[in-house]
Amino acid sequence: MAHPKLTMTLLVRNEEDILADNIRFHHALGVDSFIVMDNLSTDATPEILAALSREIEIEYLRQEEDDYNQAQWVTDMAQKAATDHGADWVIHNDADEFWLPRSGDLRSFVSSLTPETAVVQVPRHNAVVLFDAGNPLEGRCHPHTSEIFESTSLNAQGQPLPGKVLHRASRTAVVSQGNHRVSGVPGRHEGASDRIAILHFPYRTLERYKEKIRLGGAAYDRNTVLPKQAGATWRQHYADLETGGVDRFWSGLSLSPEDADIDLLTGDCFRTDRLRRFFAGQDVFSGLGEFSGQDKNCETQTGLAACETLLQQTRLLVDEFCKSQASLIKRVPRRQRWDRPMYYNLRFAVSSAEAHLATLETLTSGADAQGLCALFPQLRDAFSLFPRNSHLQSFLAELLDETKPEDVARLRADCSGKRVMLHTSCHPRIQASQETIASFAGEGECYHHIILLGTPEASGAQQAGLSFSYDGCFLTVPEPDNYEGLHQKLFYAYMLLDLLTAPEMVVKIDDNILLKDGARFAACLDRVAQKAAAYAGRRVGTRRHQDQWHGWHLSKCADPLVEARGYQYPLPRDYAAGGYGYVLNPEGLAACGYMYLAMKEFFAMRAVGLEDACVGHAIYAQRLELLDISQGHGLLAMPGLTTKERHHLDTAWDWDAV
Repeated sequence: MAHPKLTMTLLVRNEEDILADNIRFHHALGVDSFIVMDNLSTDATPEILAALSREIEIEYLRQEEDDYNQAQWVTDMAQKAATDHGADWVIHNDADEFWLPRSGDLRSFVSSLTPETAVVQVPRHNAVVLFDAGNPLEGRCHPHTSEIFESTSLNAQGQPLPGKVLHRASRTAVVSQGNHRVSGVPGRHEGASDRIAILHFPYRTLERYKEKIRLGGAAYDRNTVLPKQAGATWRQHYADLETGGVDRFWSGLSLSPEDADIDLLTGDCFRTDRLRRFFAGQDVFSGLGEFSGQDKNCETQTGLAACETLLQQTRLLVDEFCKSQASLIKRVPRRQRWDRPMYYNLRFAVSSAEAHLATLETLTSGADAQGLCALFPQLRDAFSLFPRNSHLQSFLAELLDETKPEDVARLRADCSGKRVMLHTSCHPRIQASQETIASFAGEGECYHHIILLGTPEASGAQQAGLSFSYDGCFLTVPEPDNYEGLHQKLFYAYMLLDLLTAPEMVVKIDDNILLKDGARFAACLDRVAQKAAAYAGRRVGTRRHQDQWHGWHLSKCADPLVEARGYQYPLPRDYAAGGYGYVLNPEGLAACGYMYLAMKEFFAMRAVGLEDACVGHAIYAQRLELLDISQGHGLLAMPGLTTKERHHLDTAWDWDAV
């Protein structure tokens, strides 16, 4: 089946800087022939057309009149396209306009139109004029370099920029001044702003614009047929040439890179690199990008429903965040922005969110749930770029639901609404934790006990995937099972409990603790619950870093390098002593889970980590407060608890007899 023939008309005058680009581009996109009317060009325009006509079908017409009777001239070309060129469709164009379908080429676009469609109205988007040397009058744009365009363009008078038309070829077609409308073509008129756009370059340089206004304005002045409102922009700027009005217009038109970023982020501009890539010799059809401000990545396919949901949610969140940041500075008048730090820092403010989204799009592309769990370190890195994206946390929970359904279901059921006793242990000390649990034997269903273990073979390099195992008693996480990895192991558990469960509270206790007074212990936890405390324990940490004891880890570490180092991070203002035991409610758990996800390299540091101090940092970062539940006298365990050492002394000695 023969394809429809496209003919493009062009009315030109001194367009040597862009004419060849225009014809070559549209020919590549499917225009079969061109009718070019040259209206008194004095530059190389005739020579350029002569050279192009040796490889492209071009009919050259010379128009000697100098009254810019555009409507009549273009109407003549429209009818010529139907009678002499055998055109099926006609596009009326200017040398500074580049017609760009969202997909495919122009030939496929017109082929997709219904038989009833006769005329298509297409919007124009002006290329943004950019300056980068502090002088707006030096601003410029060009198809070879420009990538930024206005979402909604105005003409020089501040009125909406009218679109242009393409239409079925007709011997009776009549084109209006400016090529904005056509009559005499039977059939339906329709818009196609979502399918095709015109990228418009009327303001390439100030010098060229002034010359265009000088020639065009004078031509309008000589026209005695057109109404005075025709060519209003040209007439006004022609009058302004000698008063500095055109310079002032250009200064207001030109944007700095910072202004362009603001407009891109607020949606007032959009980016597409198709023209630039074409003139750089790259593929003209792939990667069209967006117009009208739409995200070019919105059609990313991952193959996993949870991934699609995550990306959709993240795009909305990133878009909202970027717009909000840009809107802060956009409210400031342009000249005043130059004194505002945010004006220069905006790109840095939003780049992490944009990088976060791009990374998620890459990581989730074509991946299954197991593969994404293996990418957990990279997902943590992505989270650290934009940690306000709570949708990623929900996504991680979904991955665990998919890959560890039985363990997840069991953990949820055991912890829901419960007071969870999290016993920190390791494989060599499992029996010690079991002894601690045994001391709670008379407390019935008040508590659910979990023994936390690491993985002996884990390296501690923070490359572990997203996984765990849970059998109703032992919670095993893919973090080191050694002393220096204790903070990693605990925070991994806190993350899991935050992502997957809804306990009333979690009580962290060591394996040297026993229950001594069940009623007193329960009363202590009741007090914590009544005060809705996110974090409770014995307050420590008032000493400065240099005044702390730095030898807790000595003779305990598996890594000789860590054994030889003291603490490598500052201590929080205050925190709850780990050996005493501390309580985290869901809000406190969330603070710890957030820190673990967002600060991977903090936990990856090859140094001993004080898990209780790390919890203090996590709580402080979320502006939560520590509830001090200690009873004074420097006791070693929470009210109602005791240490095994004290218990053994109490059973071995009759203290009243001493």
